[in-house]
Amino acid sequence: MPVAEVSGAGIAGLTAAVLLARRGWKVRVHERSPELRASGNGITIFENGIRVLEALDLAPDVVSHGHQLNRFVICRNTGETVIEYDPQEATGGRIVMFQRQEIVDLLSRAALAAGARISLASRVVGADPQGALLLEGGERLEADLVIGADGIHSNVRRSVAGDLTLGKHRKGAIRMLIPTDASDFPDGNLYMAREFNHPNGRRVGILPCSTTVSYMILVSLRSDTPAHAVPIDPSLWEDSFPTLGRFFARVGTRGHYDAYHSISPPSWHFGRCALVGDAAHGMTPALGQGACSSMMTAYALGSANFETAALDTVLSRWEAGIRPLIDFTQKFAEGITEGRLDPNNEVFFADPSLRPILEADIPRQAREQASEHA
Repeated sequence: MPVAEVSGAGIAGLTAAVLLARRGWKVRVHERSPELRASGNGITIFENGIRVLEALDLAPDVVSHGHQLNRFVICRNTGETVIEYDPQEATGGRIVMFQRQEIVDLLSRAALAAGARISLASRVVGADPQGALLLEGGERLEADLVIGADGIHSNVRRSVAGDLTLGKHRKGAIRMLIPTDASDFPDGNLYMAREFNHPNGRRVGILPCSTTVSYMILVSLRSDTPAHAVPIDPSLWEDSFPTLGRFFARVGTRGHYDAYHSISPPSWHFGRCALVGDAAHGMTPALGQGACSSMMTAYALGSANFETAALDTVLSRWEAGIRPLIDFTQKFAEGITEGRLDPNNEVFFADPSLRPILEADIPRQAREQASEHA
């Protein structure tokens, strides 16, 4: 029975764990926190990510836990509508909102049901490319495959690829979940997402995750120091977005500020170690594709044809097959963040050049490749 040690019980690590465990691998996932707790915000899953969830037999959960949007509206800071999109027409598929904790809970249950183990409060300090995960305290866990899914500041990546410089970008954001009701939305449409853009670089997104909870993101330039403060100053944000005072007033102490970073290591695999998710391709959230990209790379890895060739060959095929698509997405998101593309955030995901990523069907490709090798 092949053994996989996975660092990080986030979306990428759990996705890979589900697939490998179902294929008969002995899988252990290491999470440094004492509990599986996702940061308190929402998450946008496009059709490319929904296909992964459905391929993991989570289709009923997508319906029961997800909140499918039927409109996406881009507005000026004064509240005036600039453009409206039908998500299906604009992207070629569904856009479903979740609370991030729900996705982690669904994937962790699927991983445990498949036979994977999840070790909490297990602190990974590095990896040996010869095939071992290194824990705090000196413990060395031998494995046929080590997976680094431990985020943008990955210890696994640092130990196998060296100290790479993180990309720093001109923006950051405060994220939070806030209570909402039907009166917050035009015509009481609780399936409508809205974004408001100010010429000073500030942006507000309000995306319902259910009929009672919305994900709010407050974006600002790094140089806009007052806008980084948590708890937020409601009057500061209302000065920029006068129609959104009711939302700012209910934030209270919620929220956490993060500056935008990215990473693009020269390779996603080193010996018996593979990197997935933000450890491999952390990107700015301008396209909402971080989670979807993580699920796709992890799904492609977990479904790779390990039985058909040496591990280095299998990992090389995996990376060559999906990395160009993810690299394109990362660069496009960076271009929006830096103002080179869509400076007013009015085209967003409706740009036709984004269809290859938004319509990607990684599970279908994996089935086709497995059939070819069979």
